[in-house]
Amino acid sequence: MNGMKVASRVAAACLVAFATLFGVVSTAHAEAGQTCLVNEVVSFSEPVTNTPRTVTVTVRGQLFNCADGSAATGSYSETATLANYSCTQLFYQGSGTRTFTWTDPAAAPSTYSYNRTSSRVGANIVILLLGSITSGTFAAEPAKMQLTALNPDPISCATTGVSQLTLVGSLIIGL
Repeated sequence: MNGMKVASRVAAACLVAFATLFGVVSTAHAEAGQTCLVNEVVSFSEPVTNTPRTVTVTVRGQLFNCADGSAATGSYSETATLANYSCTQLFYQGSGTRTFTWTDPAAAPSTYSYNRTSSRVGANIVILLLGSITSGTFAAEPAKMQLTALNPDPISCATTGVSQLTLVGSLIIGL
């Protein structure tokens, strides 16, 4: 029992530390319908190098430590084919759709339509997805997902390439 309390406190402290460092959850958004931590893995159909080429990008994400108990965890995936993709043009601007499938079957899948921006900040790539939930649980609510990844290894980009990246961040629904 005490071990679970300690684990809960550690998880809460990590969430607060992450939010403080990355500014993705603020007390001004306390009324949000849902907040979750996000872990995302982006895989490339062939390793990405400094030479531009057409690549299929597959995204697989996990939503966890979510505030709404009826949708406490979930997952999503997305696939896109991108032209002229390289280590120097790794993240793109544009729009897309993701469907959040909640672990609890009582929560209907949430379709998230968004516009994407990305930028390099120091040794990181920061991605911001702004949009809304268009159907399912949390329908008609605005939503924001912010993700951060380390820049890919420049030696790998110049030689064998990068086959995947890991990103972390948060999802806020009902801004």
